[in-house]
Amino acid sequence: MSTITINGRSLDAQAFRDEAISFTDMMAKNARLDEPLPAGQDLSEAEDEELQTQVRAMNVLPRQAKSIMLAAFCAKHASKLAQNLRDLSLETQPKAFSSHVQILSLLPEASEEPYYRMFLSSPDSRLLTNLIGNAFTRGLLWRNPSGPGFLCGLIIELLFWCDTSEGDDKKSAMDASIRRRVARKIASIKAHNNFQLLPVTQKADIERLDGILTIIEQMPEDFYLKSTRDHLLGRQDCCANQECVDHPTMRCARCRSVEYCGKKCQAKHWKNGHKVRCFAYE
Repeated sequence: MSTITINGRSLDAQAFRDEAISFTDMMAKNARLDEPLPAGQDLSEAEDEELQTQVRAMNVLPRQAKSIMLAAFCAKHASKLAQNLRDLSLETQPKAFSSHVQILSLLPEASEEPYYRMFLSSPDSRLLTNLIGNAFTRGLLWRNPSGPGFLCGLIIELLFWCDTSEGDDKKSAMDASIRRRVARKIASIKAHNNFQLLPVTQKADIERLDGILTIIEQMPEDFYLKSTRDHLLGRQDCCANQECVDHPTMRCARCRSVEYCGKKCQAKHWKNGHKVRCFAYE
């Protein structure tokens, strides 16, 4: 039996992988990703609470287990979530809209999660940067877990990884006018007394986005975002087997999310954990 170890417990790898898929499929169902809401109809109180209960349950999982769950969600459902979000209205469907954004805000950094990186770098993520930036300035339902720091972290990911040609000035995927409004919103958050009560990590992401927006305005075209993205990608340009630093020459045939220098390293990486993180990207 192939096993993985999470928090000192040895678990059947295939069973845990199946559980991750089942859990994220249920979360997608509760978010109505496969059965989109009609225009103007929001999640009911019961539907919203069921989804929030599941999101909270996932968020308190051990770090490795949560990472696998989110990898499964990215691979299987991120594209559908983005499509649904583009069709939702912040005004008439606030619970559904904010829940979709909440789930995105809880995903790991794209530099560390290849499925998320694939999603953000693909046409599936089109228009999300403007959509979420605009919603951030107009006011979202703050969910728990989530909050202004999480949203700023999400916007950072969108700025770094989404296609800068979507923006009207080509400096970022977010239009210049929305960037300015986001900057003003950040200033108002930082000026509020409750800012100091936020967790350190949330305050850090708010400050970080503030700085990134300032740099974008000062730099020509998309130089800053592109150079940073190239740097982050450069860290990925080696064999996925962490014990190897050779240049990759092949991809995993199923997930297409990781690369290897050869079959030997692929087999070792599979044994060391990829077996539970290998999902076909949908």
